[in-house]
Amino acid sequence: MRDVTSTPAEFDASLRQAAAGALDGGYPSYRVARGEARLQIDVVPGAERRIALVRLPTLIVTYRFTAGSQAAQEALLTQLDRAMHRGGG
Repeated sequence: MRDVTSTPAEFDASLRQAAAGALDGGYPSYRVARGEARLQIDVVPGAERRIALVRLPTLIVTYRFTAGSQAAQEALLTQLDRAMHRGGG
């Protein structure tokens, strides 16, 4: 489970780009199939974060593998993480 600073629309667009050709479904439930790895991703709204006057939306994202070797699962997750990484400090 991950706490992600994003709106549902931003997360959806980012995931669609990161998993192009391997994605099925849409907010709030996705399935990614790449090689032997199968990943279920479920998203629910999280609590808003506030830093001074800045308000940031969050999502609680649950990743659950349903198939694939550990190596294939790790490779898929690494690829998605790299593709969906956003700038920050």
